[in-house]
Amino acid sequence: MIDQNVVEYIKTSLSQGKTKEELYKELMAQGWTIEAIHENFNALNTEEEKEDLSKKTIKIIVTIGAVLISAGIFSFIAANWQGMTRPVKLSIILVSMLVSYGAGWYLKEKLELPKTGEALILLGSIIYGAGIFLVAQMFNIRANWPDGFILWMIGTIAMAFAIESYPLFYLAIPLGIVALTGHPFGIFTGSGDNSFLLTSSFLLLASTIITFITGWIVRKKIPPEFKEFY
Repeated sequence: MIDQNVVEYIKTSLSQGKTKEELYKELMAQGWTIEAIHENFNALNTEEEKEDLSKKTIKIIVTIGAVLISAGIFSFIAANWQGMTRPVKLSIILVSMLVSYGAGWYLKEKLELPKTGEALILLGSIIYGAGIFLVAQMFNIRANWPDGFILWMIGTIAMAFAIESYPLFYLAIPLGIVALTGHPFGIFTGSGDNSFLLTSSFLLLASTIITFITGWIVRKKIPPEFKEFY
């Protein structure tokens, strides 16, 4: 027989550090049978699974929302890009990025709205990455395209450490994969007089070192609620 009061008692006791064996003994001393206690433990597990599913669903929805907002912003900018001057373009990129980061941090740290805050921080990182390529296009910077992803990854990791945002670490993973996959093509197809080749190789080496250090630190510091995604 499932008793909600017993389920809540089990949940509270476990959070306080009591073991299942201790709870079984306490409840049996109160007249509960092993079968009834087992049913209440199963009910608690079911509730926790529902809560986890709800949290995952919210994270997915918020992440999709951030991506869609990013797409809308980029579409608007792209439609009016040619008619804008360089200062206006740079201002749009910087203001959008800083507002997203600032609002995300404020919502996460001050208003205790972590999911919405993380979504805006993620949006800021996407704007940062897009800004790298847009600035390179504006000033006709000649470089291997994977370098942009390396710079994007490094900036994302730095921001992740600065504001302790674990979703940004996850964003850095595909960025690093794209850079790692595309970088050899830039080296082997590049000409011998490519002045950016040395810089590009340095970025690859730096990103490798940063990635290993980041992985080691994250492995040590990652909170329990993220273990299932690790």
